[in-house]
Amino acid sequence: MLLLRQEQLVRDVGGPNSSSNEASEPALNEPKLDRSQLLPCSIDDILEWEPLKRLRGGQELSTPAFPCTNRSVTQMTTSPPISGLDEFEPHRIKVLLDNFFNYVHVKNPVLDEQQTRRTVNRVCLHGIDWSPDACLALLVCALGTIATPLDGGYVHRDSEAYRTAESFFLAAKKRLGLVLGTSSLIEAQCMFFATFQSLIAFRQEYGAQLDEAERRSAAAEQAIYWSAWKSEREVNDDLNLPGFLFSEIDIAGYPPFFPTPPSHDGEVLRLVNTETETREQLSWYFYLSEISLLRLWRRMAKEVVQFTPDPRQSHILGLAQRVADRESQIEDWIRALPENMSTLAPAEEDEICRFVLRGHLINVWEIVYWPFVNWAVASGSRTEEAPLIQRMAHKGLEIHVARIHVNRPGFSHRHHGTFGMIKSCTRSALILLAAANSPAFAGREDDDSYDHDNVYHMPPGWREAIEEVIHLLDSWEHESADLSTMAATLRLVFRNSSGIN
Repeated sequence: MLLLRQEQLVRDVGGPNSSSNEASEPALNEPKLDRSQLLPCSIDDILEWEPLKRLRGGQELSTPAFPCTNRSVTQMTTSPPISGLDEFEPHRIKVLLDNFFNYVHVKNPVLDEQQTRRTVNRVCLHGIDWSPDACLALLVCALGTIATPLDGGYVHRDSEAYRTAESFFLAAKKRLGLVLGTSSLIEAQCMFFATFQSLIAFRQEYGAQLDEAERRSAAAEQAIYWSAWKSEREVNDDLNLPGFLFSEIDIAGYPPFFPTPPSHDGEVLRLVNTETETREQLSWYFYLSEISLLRLWRRMAKEVVQFTPDPRQSHILGLAQRVADRESQIEDWIRALPENMSTLAPAEEDEICRFVLRGHLINVWEIVYWPFVNWAVASGSRTEEAPLIQRMAHKGLEIHVARIHVNRPGFSHRHHGTFGMIKSCTRSALILLAAANSPAFAGREDDDSYDHDNVYHMPPGWREAIEEVIHLLDSWEHESADLSTMAATLRLVFRNSSGIN
């Protein structure tokens, strides 16, 4: 009920209705604002900003500095597998299942836990055949082998656990071909979990593949559809895949329904223990909250891009005057969260679901302040006559410091969103470097020695945040050539900016 109220709230606050006019702010003498610059741009576009071009020493990029933004991601494994199927034994299976449901499934509850446990145990006892059930069991075990809690440490690709997981996954891949074309729910489930290991999801019309006669339940159908739907969009946001049907602000393709949490009859409820019930409740609170937040992000982006100011007013100033309304919408959404998902709770108490939600919330805040960061840094504009824009640009840079700080607890946590986290934190580090080296900011610190109403200034902790990202890339760059390129580029521009005052 609370989440339904939350979604209604997001609908109700969907449009900018503020009637506030800050007539005291003079209009800016600006060219017509390019609407394509109103949403966060790619890493390669950021590297073309003048401050970062200078930091690269004038070196032209013959290929994208961050190839992962424009082409397929290199898989994060090249190690030869071991015979991990030896681990497919009854005494090991419970641990793998617990890991899977505690640390993987809780973020995408597309399976029935009790039924899945029975399926995996049956395959374990009777042997791994070529059935869809065996394929799903192997995928569950692959993910369960390397799944860890948020503070569980780094699972290195040369570790036994990683190689064992790879063996499970390769065995599952051999069975995927037999699963494809069955138009069954388990086909969609297998294909969905297979994408987790690969980091990159390819287009799958899961909803269309499910044959009506074979759909086992409305809840299971909706869950797999929603998980595939949002994952598809997350990956497209990262990779800008060709042939994608919807723009990043398009709501037309947004499914009109919310997935329905599973309901248990009396007999099933009797068999579900308290731990399972608590985990299921947590996963569905997170699931619905994340979907609602995705809708809020799209709505914010659409408002920013389609905003039209008073003809007598500067476009950038008009956007700045609407920020308070958008901040209010986000704060209302935060207050509507259920207690176990609330980002108002101390970050030190986060488990994996709230940690992920907190990170996604940063993306929404970034949308609100991006036009002003772009205006100040990319264009090199100095707008001393518009303190409001200066304040918004400063808030935008604070968001990039916050992104690195919020994601810090997950820097050593391997999961299907790790690559996206690394990339977004690297983006924020580059934006902070560009701002610190721009004429507008010139590396000025946020302290009491400056008149904050009349000069741009950098937020506190920005240097330390960049150094954190360099350490992040140091720990992961051996996983992929793309990550190695990221690390080399960030080190180069940071080294060349070391003379900042």
